Amino acid sequence: MMPFKPLIILAVFLLLHPMPTQADLLPANGAETAANFAEISVLEDRVRVALEIDLDDVHGFLAKPGDGEDQASSLTERTGKAFEVHADGTALVPETYQLEVRPRKPRVTAFRPNYGLPSNDERSAQVISVVLDYPFTDQPTEIEFKPPLTSDGIPTAAIGVIFDHLGVAVTDYRYLSRSEVFYPNWNDPWYSRFENPNLTRHHKSALMSFVSVEPREVRHEVIFRLRDLESWVDLRLGETTDLDAAAMANIEQQAIDLFLSSNPLTIDGQPIVPSAAKVEQLSVGVNGLKVLENPLNTNRDTALLGIVLSYPRDKLPNEVSLKWDLFTEEAETIPVQISDPAGAVPGQVTRDVPDISWKNYILNWSDPRTQPVRVAAERSIPVPVWSLGLVVFAVFLGAFAWRNRSGQWQGWAVGALSICLAATALRTATVEMTLPADTLANTEAAVEITEKIVSNLATARLETQGAQMSEALNAFVTAEALNDIGAEIRRGLSVTLPSGATAQIESAEGLIVESVEPKTDGGNQVLARWNASVSGGHWGHLHRRTVAYRALLEVRQYEGAWFLTGLTILEARVNRQFTSEGGNS
Repeated sequence: MMPFKPLIILAVFLLLHPMPTQADLLPANGAETAANFAEISVLEDRVRVALEIDLDDVHGFLAKPGDGEDQASSLTERTGKAFEVHADGTALVPETYQLEVRPRKPRVTAFRPNYGLPSNDERSAQVISVVLDYPFTDQPTEIEFKPPLTSDGIPTAAIGVIFDHLGVAVTDYRYLSRSEVFYPNWNDPWYSRFENPNLTRHHKSALMSFVSVEPREVRHEVIFRLRDLESWVDLRLGETTDLDAAAMANIEQQAIDLFLSSNPLTIDGQPIVPSAAKVEQLSVGVNGLKVLENPLNTNRDTALLGIVLSYPRDKLPNEVSLKWDLFTEEAETIPVQISDPAGAVPGQVTRDVPDISWKNYILNWSDPRTQPVRVAAERSIPVPVWSLGLVVFAVFLGAFAWRNRSGQWQGWAVGALSICLAATALRTATVEMTLPADTLANTEAAVEITEKIVSNLATARLETQGAQMSEALNAFVTAEALNDIGAEIRRGLSVTLPSGATAQIESAEGLIVESVEPKTDGGNQVLARWNASVSGGHWGHLHRRTVAYRALLEVRQYEGAWFLTGLTILEARVNRQFTSEGGNS
């Protein structure tokens, strides 16, 4: 039951607040920023509608008062009930489950990464939050959702909306600007749909395949449901609905065993088996796919899984082909996306045509390799040239006076002494002379050396195998430090993105050397910071972020090249903002 005091406050507000005279215009996208928003869930025995109503639009959501009903006293009871729900043609009677005035709920997407309201936002910071239940007895075959409309069918307010059926997302952020008909699939809510094809989600298919061809790895990633896995493997789950972590661990291993021997992949004409496989539990929503970290319980009917199969390579291959052999009754066509450094290309496989292939048509490809760090370090010495010249001249005069002690030798001696005094006075007039050095004496050389080392670190991070990483590090890391620096690269330079992928470093910029200190055993310790653009993704979604790094680098020169002898990543601060580029949907 709702508390009495808030209802009084709400009723007073509704009576005093002026009624709007015109409807808002509906923009083409950005529904998450709509002034009003509805989160709609179709459950086993009811439809739940959680409305967030802008203070300027409250009157548009009021249901008409009944015959003989006092308008003022029924305001709170009528709030939100202008939103209608019909099941198989019958209007469902709404019940108010919750009603309050509260701050607007923040919503975030790839297009609006910052929480909070922008300075030019005309929406009210406070909203009327009302949760309505529309119960039904028999599960309907179709449900109609009707937002508040004028007599001409014009929406009285802009309403953003998101739907789910039995916990499965049906749509991303969309606008609800007319009556929409929904067809629930009670046996498999993944296939529930709207009559309007625009009301849908990014990942329409329950079973999807993604092949990523990268310089050091080919990956095959598959999204599938637990229900699909049960059609391929007898998991012996009985009548269990909720699965604990131990049960899911066993299921994930069975999924790995299946995929290791299914959907054969051929690289450059040679059949190849994956060297590693990993299964994650996923959720699909407005932000795309997200890895679920260690869920305690999993719903058997709605569980979504993703597997990543890794095929390490020494270089970018010339040809990759895939033969798909896992179909279901519902999924006769499997969307497949193949991506390479040049971009992504969508395709599909069917029972009749189960093969799909990729060829390397990338022109002017340069295989990323680490390079020796050759920077000429110089040591500057201030030389008092004028003083030295005068001293030499004074010595000459002194020698001349000594050899000619008869006559005016005293005058020559006084002149020589005067020149010596002048040389002493001019000792600050110096000229810088540079000499080769084995240590860093200036920041300029340290910046150049550090930039080359950071670039090499990014290239070495591409390697997926230990032996290849050691080979890449050999170009700029001393043999004694290989293991320690390799471990520090994996620890300090690894960034995990929302998809669960480990990011690769695309570029580094803004490098600043804070200090350069000599080491007692030779070489230098450089304290530096820089920003790195990183990217990575799984299952068709590429995420990009900016990471601010701060590190201590120990460097030393050997035979004309600079080598890293020590590395400590002090800070890796990930920017909250990121972009998500969707793939096949």
